Amino acid sequence: MQTAHQENSQGNGLPKPFRKVTISKNILGVVFILLLVFSSLVTAQVKPLNDLRNVTKGINITVGSPIVNERTERALKVADNIPGLQTTIHRYNERFGNDSVRAVRFVDTEPDEKNTTDTLIYNYYNVVVVSDSAHQISRWFTFLVRKDYNLVLYYDLKNAKTAGINDWKKIWPASEFLRSGKE
Repeated sequence: MQTAHQENSQGNGLPKPFRKVTISKNILGVVFILLLVFSSLVTAQVKPLNDLRNVTKGINITVGSPIVNERTERALKVADNIPGLQTTIHRYNERFGNDSVRAVRFVDTEPDEKNTTDTLIYNYYNVVVVSDSAHQISRWFTFLVRKDYNLVLYYDLKNAKTAGINDWKKIWPASEFLRSGKE
């Protein structure tokens, strides 16, 4: 016949009902440590993914990076006067915009006075309107604002030619916002 002391000395020194609790505590501790390790690994992987996304956007040859200075801000103000442009951007952002998708406009090239062979590069700010998402940047429109800020042209990328500002809606008919006719 075993005494209480002998029963406690077998195993881990605890009465039988408490041994299961200790094993459960050990299993929970191991699971908790594994969760901490895996969550730190996942968190560590987010930054490289964001960096890769930004690098991908940075090497997109069809859309440059925004240039921000007093001259480009003035060019954007001129472009904002294009009939229907602000409405298109606003309606798109209202319908589809969130933290990772939105329509934006910015200047991606300034007049380059060193380039005397191409009058568009020499005389115009390149104002692009794009949809910007976590996955890609899609160019919608390109407008050229003359460096004296008195003329705006639409640049048709498909046909590689400029058009008057009143023709830009006809050339890019895919915009359901513009076809609605309400501005």
